[in-house]
Amino acid sequence: MNNKSIESLDFISDQLNKYLAPIIFLSGTVGNIMNCLVLSQRTLRSNPCAFLFLASSFIDLISILIGLPTRILAGWHLDPTNTINWICKARVFIVFSTRTMGIWLIAFATIDRWLISSIDIHRRHMSNLKNVKREIFIIVVLSILFY
Repeated sequence: MNNKSIESLDFISDQLNKYLAPIIFLSGTVGNIMNCLVLSQRTLRSNPCAFLFLASSFIDLISILIGLPTRILAGWHLDPTNTINWICKARVFIVFSTRTMGIWLIAFATIDRWLISSIDIHRRHMSNLKNVKREIFIIVVLSILFY
């Protein structure tokens, strides 16, 4: 790549960080807060799949609140992760581990739906809140350990 192409890509990246990232930040924050409010209702908290979606929404909210503000600031060349090393490391750790957790929680919600719709009664009994809380704990611990 020549210098002109690199400058062009830098400009496009800056523009996306300036104008698209705030829209994603706002819609992601509002959407995840609304998910948390709806899924934390008493009737849904006892549903294992809804509990997994609640945990995923909470984790995704953390990822958005930690990850996107620095990208927005980077569009204006005010990124603190370029100058403060511990902020850079903490941001990378939190963003990558929470993104991993969120994806695994959705995958486990899919498995939970498969278990609950199974013909085999033993599989249906595996879908319960106790197992879901254990799964969430394991996902959080493994995600933290791998990053």
